[in-house]
Amino acid sequence: MRNKLLIAGLLLITAVTFGQKKEIKKADKAIKSGDLTEAMNLLSQAEQLIDNADKSTKVTFYVTRAKAYIGKLSPTFEDFSKAGDDLQKAVQLGSDVEKNSDYEETVYALKQKVESSAIKDFNSEKYIDASKKYMLMYGTSKKDTVFLANAAISSKNGHDYEKAIEIYEELIRLGYTDIRMLYTATNKETGKVDNFSSKAERDAMLLAGTHTLPGEEKSASKQDDFLNHLTILYAETGRTDRALELIGELRKKNPGDNRLLRAEADFNLKMGNMERYQELISELIGADPTNPELYFNLGVTSYKAGNIEKAKEYYNKAIELDSDYVGAQINMASMILDQQQPIVEVMNGLGTSNADYKKYDELKDKLVQLQRSSIPYLEASVRLRPDDIDFKRTLMNIYMQVGEDAKSDALKAKIKEIEEGN
Repeated sequence: MRNKLLIAGLLLITAVTFGQKKEIKKADKAIKSGDLTEAMNLLSQAEQLIDNADKSTKVTFYVTRAKAYIGKLSPTFEDFSKAGDDLQKAVQLGSDVEKNSDYEETVYALKQKVESSAIKDFNSEKYIDASKKYMLMYGTSKKDTVFLANAAISSKNGHDYEKAIEIYEELIRLGYTDIRMLYTATNKETGKVDNFSSKAERDAMLLAGTHTLPGEEKSASKQDDFLNHLTILYAETGRTDRALELIGELRKKNPGDNRLLRAEADFNLKMGNMERYQELISELIGADPTNPELYFNLGVTSYKAGNIEKAKEYYNKAIELDSDYVGAQINMASMILDQQQPIVEVMNGLGTSNADYKKYDELKDKLVQLQRSSIPYLEASVRLRPDDIDFKRTLMNIYMQVGEDAKSDALKAKIKEIEEGN
């Protein structure tokens, strides 16, 4: 009797498993035909006895139900979450599941829909919603670390600083850099170098004859950006000690990494620690003496500290290294012209005595000399920012003040032409 009962029990389980498989297949067909309601009804029936099913049936069930959630006309975040949970349940049944083509296709479909929805949220400034969706995708596929990076950016933009800190710390812990191979080719029509996301895409343009001179290069590491974001977030949340501690730890591990040195410098600048900032920038200059940006930054901090002569020295060094460094040109012109005001105030306060007239003439000469010294920087600013009419007006007025009437009139005509054209 025992043997007969045991056999009967096995037959019953087999019959149940067969029934479940049948319901799941029907559900899959319903999904393909777009009848999601019928698919979910069939899957609900199959779910009642899923615990007793074999591994293969369970995997098929979870993958099929994930398809149903994804296949809705307007899937919600809850639908995406449930689909992700089901795919995780499928993977937990065995690592070999990830090689299952049906599973792979479903994961790919989920990625596409969630990423598309996340991008839409991000562009609509619904940053927190975007972050949740990117985190969902990272939870589904840990190898796709780019979703984690996008979640960090979204959380930061959405002012969820605690979440952003948590994610950036994880990115640094993982050593994520986002370094990718870029495939390039020169556009025959424009003469410019275009970037392509894949070798196949680049090679297709070469075959089409629109591009030539193929090349390959690696993209820049994003780790320095992550560090900068993280230090800013620490500052925003009042954890300045933690920011400096993190940078210190990383610099000890990577003593030759100038990105970390720059991150510490930038952090001290944001915190207003100008003396320490200048020390670190000077250290950076020692490692990279031909970088005009470093001298420009020292010029900015020197000016803020009231050291105008030092600021001039740094700005001029930046211009010496790169004559098209527009920020240095503009700041030099502005800094020089800022010195007009105290001279003009003294001139306006003078009386009518012979001594006052003499003093006035001396100050007038000093003022004109000062204005003339700004001209090369203003001319460079106008050249580098041709669409900025304010630079043209300033230069026109300076030409007029120093007696360069022909140049002033020519620039006035150009300004009028631009204004009438608008």
